[in-house]
Amino acid sequence: MQWDSTLKNFEAQWKAIQDAKDSDKAETPMMSKTVGIVKWIEAYENYSKNCIGVRNAPLAYVIRDEVAVPAAPALQAGQPHSDVHGSVKEEMIARLSHAHGLFRDDNASVFDDIELATRGTKFAPTIAPFKRRKDGRAAFLALKQQHAGPATWDKEVKNCQNFLLNQKWTGGTSFSLERFLSQHRAAYVSLQRCAENIQVEVPNERTRVKYLIDNIQCSDSDVKAALAAIKLDDTPTGMRNDFEAAAAFLLPVDPVKNNPKKRPNAEVSATGAKTSKGPKTGVELRYYKPREFAKLSPEMIAELKELRAAKKGKGNDSPGGKKSAKFRQSMIKACLKAVDEKEAEKEEEKSTIEAICGILKLRSSAVGGDAKSPTTAQVPGGKKVTIKGTADDVDRIEVAATKLFQLMRSGGKGLQGDKGGQGN
Repeated sequence: MQWDSTLKNFEAQWKAIQDAKDSDKAETPMMSKTVGIVKWIEAYENYSKNCIGVRNAPLAYVIRDEVAVPAAPALQAGQPHSDVHGSVKEEMIARLSHAHGLFRDDNASVFDDIELATRGTKFAPTIAPFKRRKDGRAAFLALKQQHAGPATWDKEVKNCQNFLLNQKWTGGTSFSLERFLSQHRAAYVSLQRCAENIQVEVPNERTRVKYLIDNIQCSDSDVKAALAAIKLDDTPTGMRNDFEAAAAFLLPVDPVKNNPKKRPNAEVSATGAKTSKGPKTGVELRYYKPREFAKLSPEMIAELKELRAAKKGKGNDSPGGKKSAKFRQSMIKACLKAVDEKEAEKEEEKSTIEAICGILKLRSSAVGGDAKSPTTAQVPGGKKVTIKGTADDVDRIEVAATKLFQLMRSGGKGLQGDKGGQGN
């Protein structure tokens, strides 16, 4: 009677395998930017368990780790499979021989899948040596060894542990608590996958909850209250020892979802808009060349700085722009240069006037030589000045008077009252 039960169970499972073979074949997993080699290997292993080959068995038996068939374990009571494998399908994956005549056909089918998935990628050269024989098993193992070996898993472990230990959530951005919890969950699952390939310690439930609590740094009162409740629920079956229970308790108080904040509208500058002007001095808010900037009054420069500081954006003329520092330096240099030139002109005029006045003092006394009678010198403007001195002194007086007259006509208002130009 026991065999009748075993045969019935075998018939049911065998029929399911045949139905899977007769149904439309699922699409082969493909590599992409989001599906790297490690994820693809995992996806293809799952795909091959449901893809039935010519031997009416899953293609996964072709890419199993060991070629040799181990000793058969005892069958489960009333079942056509052992406790170790759990189903007829898993028994076939673990125990079908690679020396069968049809193995080559299934092996070629595996190679076709791998070639399609790696076509046009950087992994294609890895399987090129196995193309002539269409050795799918060798191609699959080469991909695992070269691109999903211990170094790859070590890197994955480092990334996952870094996230679990250091990634903070503050609730101050559009990044929701639900997404943060999902990433925590994904990092834990990835560590479990790494533990299947290399030796690594996977955190237990209590440690997972501790990482979660430590990395939630939100000032929201509801979130703080929820975290406190999780810490207090420290029974063996409490939230402090159950990550999924703690996550479910936190989700309703997510401030990002409960109080969504709209992003401010983007500011778009209008093409061909009129140049704005300052309300105080009427200075135009635009770019000024150094010479133009030097002509602005101090009040206009001050208002222009205020307008540019208030203007948003990162233009070349605005604060924070890439060229603003150089622009300000060039403006300062131009202003200083203009001031220095003005001061130099004033000093030159002052020196000239002092020299002229010193020469004109010769009027009051005879200077050198034997002056027996006054000498009359012609001064620009039509006036004559009587000077006591030699003829050379008279020539010097005429030159000095001419320069003084030119200065007076050019704006030397302070000199117009000088008595040096009046006759005796």
